[in-house]
Amino acid sequence: GINNIFFSKGATPVVLATISFSKDLDPNNYKLDTVLRQLSDKENELYTIRQKALADINKDTLFKVYKNTSLNLIPVARNKVKRVYVITGPQINGVVLFGNDYLFEFDSNNNIVSTKKLHKGLISIENQKDTGQRVEASIHSHLPAYSQFITATDICTIMLYEKVAKWKFHVVVSKNYVSSWDCNKNQLVILTK
Repeated sequence: GINNIFFSKGATPVVLATISFSKDLDPNNYKLDTVLRQLSDKENELYTIRQKALADINKDTLFKVYKNTSLNLIPVARNKVKRVYVITGPQINGVVLFGNDYLFEFDSNNNIVSTKKLHKGLISIENQKDTGQRVEASIHSHLPAYSQFITATDICTIMLYEKVAKWKFHVVVSKNYVSSWDCNKNQLVILTK
């Protein structure tokens, strides 16, 4: 399943609450635990790389925060690979944002070894047209200097909003490839252009 922890601020954070969801993310099927506890070793590792990425964001002009948005940090540590993805989230309803996303990579000692901007700018897609008609498919493109394929942050954003937006497909077009995400099957197909 998926576990979300809420932790206190300070030099030694503690877990204030944990919400656990099954893999289907059914909002009716979750477990809430409000027992205060210390971070587990894995949680501490994720917390550490998240905090280092956040400190870098706060001191580097590479990172941009647009009006009515916030940066969301997603730490991942698996198979000795440590990363923090940063995605831009909307603070208003009815909008899905792609781009203005970043990737931090860390070494085994939790030091930042690289920082990469994944899209050049920010792409805003409205869930509904002015007529109120549903948008069933969406598309954006990648410039040659950026990824030729759909990115992990693109997929994360699509999966966060696909059910609310009621999309059937999202397509990413680059110079040589077309990446098509089937929102009903959560399945990716990449074709040459």
